[in-house]
Amino acid sequence: RDAQESRGLGDVYKRQTINIAEIASLPIPMEINALFITGVVEFFGGLLILIGLWTHLAALLATFIMLMAYLTAHYAWFPTLNNGELAAMYFTAFLVIFAFGPGPYSADSWLAIWRQEKRKNKMDKNKL
Repeated sequence: RDAQESRGLGDVYKRQTINIAEIASLPIPMEINALFITGVVEFFGGLLILIGLWTHLAALLATFIMLMAYLTAHYAWFPTLNNGELAAMYFTAFLVIFAFGPGPYSADSWLAIWRQEKRKNKMDKNKL
């Protein structure tokens, strides 16, 4: 038999790693790379959530990214059966952050207080 014909299933399934360059170069409509967008949202969205600036927008985008990650990479609906626990947990966490907001010790709260004081000073100036 030829060497090509004598391959067993072990040879076919020997490659267990994924080359990230193959995934990153998949054609996506409008020439947008989904992995790049996901990385930008996760990195900068995480930083924005950490400091509390534009928290609602960053959490909404991160929630959408986690929903898409779960629906595309984890096929079953039960997270423990398809290794989707982290995606489901992050989805829930970002949804809670989106619903409840940044909190009192965030850049958004500081900016809101600063704007209120600025408006108050402007109103006081106009009264005189």
